[in-house]
Amino acid sequence: MPLTDVDSLLALQEVDLKIRDMESRLKLLPKEMQSLIGRRDALLKDTASAADRARQVELEVKNTENAIAGLEAENRKLQQQSGMVKKNAEYQALLAAVETNRKKIGELEEKTLLLFDELETARARAAKVKEDNAQTIKNIKSEFDELFAFSKTVETELARLKKERPDRLCGIDPDTLSLYTRLLNAKNVRTPVSKVEEGVCGNCHLRVTPQCMNHLRRDRLAVCDNCQGLLYIDGDAD
Repeated sequence: MPLTDVDSLLALQEVDLKIRDMESRLKLLPKEMQSLIGRRDALLKDTASAADRARQVELEVKNTENAIAGLEAENRKLQQQSGMVKKNAEYQALLAAVETNRKKIGELEEKTLLLFDELETARARAAKVKEDNAQTIKNIKSEFDELFAFSKTVETELARLKKERPDRLCGIDPDTLSLYTRLLNAKNVRTPVSKVEEGVCGNCHLRVTPQCMNHLRRDRLAVCDNCQGLLYIDGDAD
């Protein structure tokens, strides 16, 4: 392949590998950014859930206190009625109703004490979760902003490289360019143009044939007989 200047081909490859790496990186960024959004939303949900639990316990406390107040009001009314009844059976029934309510009040008061402890714990947890998650969310936002800024930097650099690429095609004959392009797009080829070092192909890592080495010594550019990749050697190589 004497028509192609090796240095021109390597210069093109340098640009193309950067473009390939940047495009691969850009493809991963949306998933990474979406993952951050998912983490943030999960933390917000966790914070809201802890706050909701505290509100639920607070509502239970209020409902229990209202129930106690209702029973106490009912007892006052029953006690007033007891002073006006004349029949002993009715009087005893009123007293029994008052006693039943007192027992219920006692049970509710015990429940209230437990609920107050639970409420204190729920409020403390809600405050702790909110504080911890707020810092983590802040860190996630910072990471998201960095990724977003990075994506814009990569897009700018990618556009510059693509604009520069046509200038790198000078000195490369069409046949070599066609082979190079095919290799560039092949999934199993790390680099289309690889350097031969100590007689070993830089792409497939197998020893090149003597015939290939002869081509390289003559033209500095040849095709590997093992992987069909393009090979080159330094100008002062033996």
